[in-house]
Amino acid sequence: MARSRTSALSVAVALGCTAVAYNLSAAFVGSSPQLRGGPAVATGVGTDYLVRNGPKDADPPAVDTSKAAGATVDIEFKKRPFGIARYVPGAGGKGAVVRDVTQKSRYPGDPQGQAFVAGVQPDWVLKSVNGQDVSGVDFFVIMQMLDDEVMDPVTAMSLNLKASGVKTDLRNDGAERTQGEKFAITSDLDKVAVVDMPAKLVYQQM
Repeated sequence: MARSRTSALSVAVALGCTAVAYNLSAAFVGSSPQLRGGPAVATGVGTDYLVRNGPKDADPPAVDTSKAAGATVDIEFKKRPFGIARYVPGAGGKGAVVRDVTQKSRYPGDPQGQAFVAGVQPDWVLKSVNGQDVSGVDFFVIMQMLDDEVMDPVTAMSLNLKASGVKTDLRNDGAERTQGEKFAITSDLDKVAVVDMPAKLVYQQM
């Protein structure tokens, strides 16, 4: 009987670990980000983007994106993520410059391989989004518009909780209160409209 109980407990623990591992698989944070198995939470990719993605010591000096005068390349992204691993702001925090591109397409139609297949290169300036010139727009606003970032599960969970608050029912004098409503962090970036897919982006060489 004891051996049977031990076996049943082992199975239960194994199933629990499997569920946790499944829920913590790679998370993409987009217009309606969620960890697999968890509820969707509206978050802003523009929030703390540079905290998560640079700058790095090897990055060159910021450039004036409004002075880009090279050849332009039009790309239509069908879905998120686009495959731009990291953007950096231009001089004065205006505009966005490609810094890192995901250097592979894992399979035909891989969203994260779109930029690589289209030939996007580091140091290209993002000139326009769906016809809107963004070369002089605040960097964080652009990131919010694109709503495109692949995060590790822990970072994605942290951003989700930061945006929504940790919802916990609290009792105070018999009245139910939602902690998430009290402590949720919001910003003006939440008012920025996210571009619909497919999105037409124009990049320009310096």
